Amino acid sequence: MYGMSSRKNGDKVKIGVVGVGRMGTYHANVLSTMNQEIDFAGVYDIDEVRSHFIAEKYNTYTYSSMEDLLDEVDAICIAVPTKLHYEVARQALAADVHTLVEKPLSSTIEEASGLVKTAKERNLMFQVGHVERFKGAVVELRKIVESPYLVEARRLSPWIEKDWDTGVVLDLMIHDIDIVLSLIKSEVSSIDCMGSRLRSGFEDIASAVLQFENGAIANITSSRLSETRIRTMSVSQDKAFITLDFESQDINIYRGASASFFVSQSEITYKQESFVERVKVQKENALKEELLHFIDCILGRTDPIVSGEDDIKTLDITLRIIDKINSKIEEPAKT
Repeated sequence: MYGMSSRKNGDKVKIGVVGVGRMGTYHANVLSTMNQEIDFAGVYDIDEVRSHFIAEKYNTYTYSSMEDLLDEVDAICIAVPTKLHYEVARQALAADVHTLVEKPLSSTIEEASGLVKTAKERNLMFQVGHVERFKGAVVELRKIVESPYLVEARRLSPWIEKDWDTGVVLDLMIHDIDIVLSLIKSEVSSIDCMGSRLRSGFEDIASAVLQFENGAIANITSSRLSETRIRTMSVSQDKAFITLDFESQDINIYRGASASFFVSQSEITYKQESFVERVKVQKENALKEELLHFIDCILGRTDPIVSGEDDIKTLDITLRIIDKINSKIEEPAKT
């Protein structure tokens, strides 16, 4: 559909999408189903053919420039390449438009801090698209976890042939860093990590161990070279071991473990028993829940579940991991 929609400031929040690649298309798809909550005003992409195709597919408008789109909307979803996050988000906030930008928030802490400051000064809602936060299983996990002393996460994906502009830490690991920091209520005291560049110009596999001031430890592994897709997390706390599968959104809680050994002439047998509680999870469309939360925050119906400062902290830990990995990769081999 071509042309221009009506001016903003109507009865509904008018929202658009900048960047309609893979993630931007997901946003457009979900927004097209939310007619009761929002007015899906249109899309803009530097690829005009792609922009027109998505606009027609989802029965909305296409704009010839980002400025034209920003002039029409109350809010925007930004799904451009990572290197453009800061500049596009800066322009949106300067136009007094509420902004949701896909993770990562930006490429540097200075840029991220500037965006958060600008949003506060202009009284605008500014959020980062960590869609995993809105999965039902993660919402339930936060209710269950109390004082974890060990968190282990694995996020593995098969290789996708594309022009990568980030490594696996910003692409995948950042989701688990975000969740871990929300579960362990303490400051990170030390980071140890390793990684390898095997297919792209960035780290394609990475493993990080975070030590917290309260003694808790998080062990996080990510890869985009796996032969299968795995998204799991386990949490150890007093009298409970909790497992979460992000794909199936299944949560199991193991309690009251007991162990015993049986010795015979041929072998030693180990036996463990525990009570298993399976948590019922309400499975919703996580991206839709994220967008509904964004709209509710704009309308003053609720407060953001994560502050801008928390997003900066997640980005800070992420960038520190990348710097440590790069320093190890670039160190010359010792002879």
